[in-house]
Amino acid sequence: MSEQLNVPTMEQMMAEGKKPEYLFWVGSAGAFDDRAKKITKAFVKLLNKANVDFAVLGTEESDSGDAAKRAGNEFLFQMQAVTNIEVMNMYEVKKIITTDPHDYNTIKNEYPGLGGNYEVFHHTEFLSQLISQGKLKVKNQNLKEKKLLFMIRVTLVVLTKYLKLLEI
Repeated sequence: MSEQLNVPTMEQMMAEGKKPEYLFWVGSAGAFDDRAKKITKAFVKLLNKANVDFAVLGTEESDSGDAAKRAGNEFLFQMQAVTNIEVMNMYEVKKIITTDPHDYNTIKNEYPGLGGNYEVFHHTEFLSQLISQGKLKVKNQNLKEKKLLFMIRVTLVVLTKYLKLLEI
């Protein structure tokens, strides 16, 4: 039996008169790639465990435009980015968390030039903050004094280990 994840959308939250503190930007890989979906689900479990006030765009989230930008198609990038910025600004998004390193870079560094000014967190730095704030607890006493090194290419391994190490 699969476990239920609490993943509200910005549209649902707005309809309820609520405005979440964070937008979780899922990204294309996190929504469609089987390996990346595991990362997305694991991260949502951690957000729920830490009682983080978040929502996703759901079907309103479009590609960040990173691939178009890197391929030199500035026109397509700007179309994709402006569309996303308009949606996020409509919801008055201020803080964004993402598990996708490419979208993190694009939203943090490219979107401000197009009117998308947000505080952007990579999920690894956000998890570190949650642990520091005591919102997530490390089970293994030997690890409490250790520094954890996050590597983007091994995100799935790191999140899988987090789920095992944290009191979930």
